[in-house]
Amino acid sequence: MAKRLTMLLIAIAFLAVFSVPGHADDISGYMIPEYYIAAGNHNDAINGQHGFWLRRIYFGYNTDLGDGWSARVRFEMNSPAYGEGTMDPFIKNAHLAKKMAGGLKLMIGIIEPPSFSHIEKFWGYRYVEKTAPDFFKFAGSRDFGVALDGKTKGGLTYTLMFGNYGGEKGEDNKGKAVYGRVGFENKTLFLDANAHYGSDNGKDVTYLTLFGGLKGGWGRLGMGYHYLDQSPETGESQNNGIISAMAILKLSKKAEAFARYDHLTHENFKNPGGYVPIECANSKARFVIAGLSFKVHKMVKISPNVKYVFYAAGDSGIRHDSDFYVNLTAKIDFKSKI
Repeated sequence: MAKRLTMLLIAIAFLAVFSVPGHADDISGYMIPEYYIAAGNHNDAINGQHGFWLRRIYFGYNTDLGDGWSARVRFEMNSPAYGEGTMDPFIKNAHLAKKMAGGLKLMIGIIEPPSFSHIEKFWGYRYVEKTAPDFFKFAGSRDFGVALDGKTKGGLTYTLMFGNYGGEKGEDNKGKAVYGRVGFENKTLFLDANAHYGSDNGKDVTYLTLFGGLKGGWGRLGMGYHYLDQSPETGESQNNGIISAMAILKLSKKAEAFARYDHLTHENFKNPGGYVPIECANSKARFVIAGLSFKVHKMVKISPNVKYVFYAAGDSGIRHDSDFYVNLTAKIDFKSKI
């Protein structure tokens, strides 16, 4: 733990040394404390548990290098869900970026693939729960690679990326991934279509997302479909889909109501763990999130919310009892100019 914290401080000091005097650099991030209650769970080891944890802490340094160049390093720490352990930091972002003519931006390093990053911003409640493809492990939130982002004045956006297909971890296979995305956004409409094809230790992976949404002063409505196919060198391929719908309603300048429904079409490739463990490798899961959000300070949000999981029998005939969680989740932002 001490060694990782030392490396974090060294990385920040390194960027600070090479930053350009007079440019706006900053230290920023946020933390997500939560009080949780596993009010009902088919797993006796979890059922009835309650208490405090820090779901996540982000700590990052952004520096303006001048002439359109910038760099970022960001660390993340997570509480071990339903277990003992410490919050060890690891690198979440580490990249160099260059703004170019025509609204283009080139990035290289550990960056966000376009698999769900724009949809995550539309959802707006990452601190309450990940988007469906992230939560059910259809796609990764980071990859080491190079990407070209583009944006036109008319609202068209696009991304091309080539990466290791290894997340923020070290490279450990010969396969790589190619990502592509095209989208459109204005004051009332949000559209996103993206795909990637990758190879992971002899297994070919194809991913596709189609998402559309409406937004305005009243809030946001969105719905999408996420598809994943895994084809090993030997044996049959496996595929699954997620239908995900979300609604965010503005109640006032400082309050919103939100809800989301995720529907797996088949048994999943594996069970997602973490703060909401779901038994979906041998049954079809349906995941419901609902809650309220209150902005009690310009840097602090509090969101009471509930999460409900129910299951349909899969091909194996297994159907688990439903799970119910009650949470009080907060998001505390921080930012300091240096």
